[in-house]
Amino acid sequence: MIKNLLFISIFSGLLIGCKQDDITPSWLAIEEFTLTSNEATQGANSQGISDAWIFMDGTALGVFELPCKLPVLDEGTHNFIIFPGIKNNGISSTRIRYPFYNSYQVEASLALNDTLHLSPNTTYKSETIFAFNEAFEEPGIGFIKGPTSDTDMVFVDDPAIVEYGDECGAIFLAGTDSLYTGSTTSFMLLPKGGADVYMELDYRNNNSLAMGVIARFADGSVDEHTPYIIMNAQPDGQEIWKKIYFDLTEDVSTEIAAVSYEIFFLAVRDGEIDESRIYIDNVKVVHF
Repeated sequence: MIKNLLFISIFSGLLIGCKQDDITPSWLAIEEFTLTSNEATQGANSQGISDAWIFMDGTALGVFELPCKLPVLDEGTHNFIIFPGIKNNGISSTRIRYPFYNSYQVEASLALNDTLHLSPNTTYKSETIFAFNEAFEEPGIGFIKGPTSDTDMVFVDDPAIVEYGDECGAIFLAGTDSLYTGSTTSFMLLPKGGADVYMELDYRNNNSLAMGVIARFADGSVDEHTPYIIMNAQPDGQEIWKKIYFDLTEDVSTEIAAVSYEIFFLAVRDGEIDESRIYIDNVKVVHF
C-alpha cells in the first residue's frame, strides 16, 4: 500500500508527454533510510527517519512513509533526490524534512513493469554543531539530579537492554523513590532568532517521561519552561527503543536575554506497576 502523506499526484505530473493509453508504470521502492555518523564527534548512528521526500528530475513525487513502493509513469535514466523526513516532536501530523541530515542523490534507471530498489543513506550536514552529546560511554553522566529528586540517573550495561554501545542511562522509580528531576550538567550556548535547535533522544520506558528547557540569565535567575513534551509509557514488559526529535527552536528563541540553556527531565512514578524503568541514550542537542 502506498502511504503518500502529503499527496502530490504522481500520475497527473508524469502523464505529460505520455500516451493516454500507456498506463504501465515503473516502480520505485524504498525500505528504509540509514544514517552514517562519525561516532567520535557526532555520536551513534541511531535515527528515526520515518519518511522519504522524493524528487525526480526536480519534480516532487510526494512524501511517503517508509517502507514505500510507488508507481512512476516513466522509464529510463533519471536523477533522484530524496530527503530524510521525521515526525516533528514525535507527532505524526507534523512531518518535516530534518534540517540536519543531508539529502540522498542518485542517478538510476526505471524500467516499465519493473521495480527500482533504492537504499538511501544520509549523514549529518558538515555545519551541524553538537552543543550536547551524551552517549553514556564515558565516566560520569551528563545529567545532575535536582534537589527534590528521590533518585538519580545511573548507568546500565545489560546487553539485553542496551541498543547502542556498551551502556545507556537509566531512571528507576519504585517504593518511596517516586520522583526524578534532573538537568544537563553543561550550560549550552544556543542560537536565537528562529535558528533551528533540536534535541535527539533514544528512549525505552514503561513510565512516562517529560522534558523541557531551562533558560539561564546573566543575573543568575532561571526560567524553567513547563515540560515541553511528554513521552508516554509503553506497556510494561513490551518496551522497545524509540527515537524522537524535539524542536527546541521556539523555546530557545523566545528567551532573548538568556545567556545559556539546559535540558531537564521529569518523571513521576505512574503507580500501576511495581518498578518504573526509563532508559535513555544518545541525547544530542544540535544546531547550525
